[in-house]
Amino acid sequence: MDEKRRNDDALFEALNKAKKRKKRRRWITALIIIGIIAAALMITVSTLRKKVEARMAVDEDEVLRYQAAYGSISTRVSGSGNIEDVDTEIVTVPEGVEIDEVVVKANTKLKEGDVIATLELSSVLSTIASVQDEISELDEQLADTGNSSVSSSITAGVTGRLKKLYIAPQTDVASCMVENGALALISLDGRMAAEIENETLQSGDKVTVERADGKTVEGTVEKNVNGIATVLVTDKGPELDEHVRILDAEGKTLGEAKLAIHSIFRVTGYAGTVAWVGVRENQDIYPATTICSLTDTATGAKYNSILKQRGEKEETLVELLGLYQGGALRAPFDGTVIRIDYDENKDSSSSSAASAQSAMSGFGAYGMSGSQSSSASGSSDDEEEVDGTAVVKMTPDRSMKVKISVDENDILSLEKGQTAEVTIDSVGEQVFDGVVTEVDRTAASSSSGVTSYTAEVTFAKEKGMLGGMTADVVIKIQGTENVLIIPTDAVNKTAVGAFVYTEYDEENKRFGGITPVEIGITNDDETEIRSGLSEGTTVYYTEKEDSNPFMMMGGPGMSGMGGPGMSGMGGSRPSGSGRPNGGPGGGFPG
Repeated sequence: MDEKRRNDDALFEALNKAKKRKKRRRWITALIIIGIIAAALMITVSTLRKKVEARMAVDEDEVLRYQAAYGSISTRVSGSGNIEDVDTEIVTVPEGVEIDEVVVKANTKLKEGDVIATLELSSVLSTIASVQDEISELDEQLADTGNSSVSSSITAGVTGRLKKLYIAPQTDVASCMVENGALALISLDGRMAAEIENETLQSGDKVTVERADGKTVEGTVEKNVNGIATVLVTDKGPELDEHVRILDAEGKTLGEAKLAIHSIFRVTGYAGTVAWVGVRENQDIYPATTICSLTDTATGAKYNSILKQRGEKEETLVELLGLYQGGALRAPFDGTVIRIDYDENKDSSSSSAASAQSAMSGFGAYGMSGSQSSSASGSSDDEEEVDGTAVVKMTPDRSMKVKISVDENDILSLEKGQTAEVTIDSVGEQVFDGVVTEVDRTAASSSSGVTSYTAEVTFAKEKGMLGGMTADVVIKIQGTENVLIIPTDAVNKTAVGAFVYTEYDEENKRFGGITPVEIGITNDDETEIRSGLSEGTTVYYTEKEDSNPFMMMGGPGMSGMGGPGMSGMGGSRPSGSGRPNGGPGGGFPG
């Protein structure tokens, strides 16, 4: 029994010792892991410290210095695009006229009256006869439409007082409506209204209204909303838009205004011509009162449509007569041929087919040339729609334009009329003066979360400029003078502000003297300093620094995009002030 107990005790003791050994091993393992983590942290901190020190300490030949100085600075938007001519015109011949030969080539300079193409004069004569027949047909339609017209009248339809009459005999109703929005204006409640700025007048107060001729009438305040008092007077006598003064009981002027109709009714119409007017201004009006009588009301729209067609045919006839007398198609102005639209080879085959069909069907010259013009017009790749057969596209050589892509950060800064500088490498180093003529705030494209828009710049055309050449454009959008300026590379930005280095330890190659600054206008080269520095203070920096050392420690980092107002994609350009690298202090080695 004793032996069994001894064995049990020995077993328990052995188990206890094993348990203690396992517990000891776990502690040792935990301590080893903690040690490894601590060592890793120490290595990481050391590495970060070295990186920070590397950022703070730079090679001597990379360090630049600059003394803050006063000057001018501007922010600019830049871009590039292909230039094209402005005010181009497609020169055409009327349908039915056959082209014999185009005698000019692209980029040919012409004077007004120079021959562009020779013509088949027989086709010109045939087309003249056809157009004259069409004009005669339209004349018959005009006669029929005029004979079928009926008279009508416009009545008031309401009770009131006529305060304004826009019509007179022979007035075109549609034109009067477009210009005035009504044929006449009627006051419905017998009141005219005047609004003045006054805080003291209240609804129901009595005032005196002095008219333009010095006579006075009684007025009553209808309401006063946010300091604007509305005064009512009778509409019997006082006229629309008459200038009046509002007086208090002592005759003191409370305000001045123009009279308006308090409750207005507009008499309207849509077609016809006024034959006679049956009312006058300030007359009492009743629902059955005839305002005016009209002619051509039933067929006025059709008549005008036919008249318009006849006018177009007249223009074509004059053009055809000019072609026949001149014996050819001639340049309508001094300029340059920038494109040939007429495809002679394509037209010849089409013409042959049309001739065969004409001979079989008996269509004659007019039908044949009509088929021809359809194929010729189709040779043009221009989106412009033209009447007739397109022959060439010309430019008067006065101006050119270029469209550039504008970043979303800059588009709201652009306005029509802003000046621009245009350079065209193919022409030379000369800078041409341009002006912003169009700003399109409709999104043109979007990439990587940045939306682009377009702006158009127009400039005078000079020798050597050809459509399709690439132009670089710089538009000044903001500028100021006599401000403290330092290089943009010297400014370090964080999420909470900006700072500069005003000290540099040459022995240890370390920046120092961190000085917070408030910045203003900035561009790729220069930045305005509004506060924090004085004129003559030296700042130290390295060129084209992408980030600051605080980013390495997980702190707020630099924007890295050149500051506010920059597109971040090379969109903003410096002012071009010619500051040498390093400024007054220059760059220095160590």
